[in-house]
Amino acid sequence: MKTISQPAVLTPSILILALLAAVVVFIGATGKRVPLLSSVRMDILLLVIIGMTMCTQGGIGRVAATGQWSHPLSIVGYTLGGLILLISLAVFVGWKLPYIRTDQQALIAIAVLIGLKVVNAVAHYLLAQT
Repeated sequence: MKTISQPAVLTPSILILALLAAVVVFIGATGKRVPLLSSVRMDILLLVIIGMTMCTQGGIGRVAATGQWSHPLSIVGYTLGGLILLISLAVFVGWKLPYIRTDQQALIAIAVLIGLKVVNAVAHYLLAQT
């Protein structure tokens, strides 16, 4: 029986995207003015795009390649991704969420959830290797 090999989780492109995401979060959290990153909402939009790109490479793309759609850690990843999208939508629509009152708090919450998604993807990868 032929086994499906697991694509790597932490590739150089994902590490570069993670570094870029960290820079965006730093700029947004400190309020520094950089051309193209002129507002926290733009930072949130860019962070979500970077996070989705990372997810296609090391998250949902890997789940699709191996067919593990109903694995518990995949479901955790879907839930975290849904929360990220919900917080992003709330910022742009003007909804007030509990514990997230400002756009900067939303930026930090999204960054934390993206970090948790990365930890989840690495855990899923490591468990599949055993």
